[in-house]
Amino acid sequence: MLKFIASAWVLVGLIIGFSVPNAQNLATTPIAFFHVPLAVSMLLLFLLSAIWSVKWAFFGRDDRDDARSLAFAEVGFAAGLIAMASGMLFARTNWGAYWSWDPQQVGVLGTLLTYAALFALRGATDDEGTKRKLWTVYAVLGVLVACFGSYIYRQILPENTSLHPNKTLTTSTPIFRFALWFNVVGYAMLLICAANVRARFEIISNRLDERVWKRA
Repeated sequence: MLKFIASAWVLVGLIIGFSVPNAQNLATTPIAFFHVPLAVSMLLLFLLSAIWSVKWAFFGRDDRDDARSLAFAEVGFAAGLIAMASGMLFARTNWGAYWSWDPQQVGVLGTLLTYAALFALRGATDDEGTKRKLWTVYAVLGVLVACFGSYIYRQILPENTSLHPNKTLTTSTPIFRFALWFNVVGYAMLLICAANVRARFEIISNRLDERVWKRA
């Protein structure tokens, strides 16, 4: 049921996004109603991934929790890639260049490279128990890097260092703020549904591997 609600929510959100006026200090904003929700959802999924991994480590070591942690990280990573690609289109439309080494761009790129490395490290270990223990550390480290690279890094730099406007949510019209957060909620629900589906496949795969190993 949630996936149907999320799909309808996103569709309505897109219609609203293309209907509202542009935000303050931006030439065009429809991409923002896709780009920003994906970026926020990326952080949310990385956070949920860390929570599932901590739950696995300290509350029963249920292999399903590890599968959920991995799934949420993978879907969050995919959302981050799409957010970066759409962000480059947003930058080209508003500031004239796809890539300008803006702190926000650099921070998100660093986050994605970190998770790519963490996925590689997880795959480099054959022992399942060790892999899951290490992943708990990786997932927590990853979300800390994501929070710093996607938000904190830009905030600690001098004002006007980043092309991304800091006060869009406070200086824009109420309808723009409503449309933006409406889309954030919709994409978050949709990606959580996708992560849950990915987790089910991971759980099934793990169970099949266990049966094959026992037969061997």
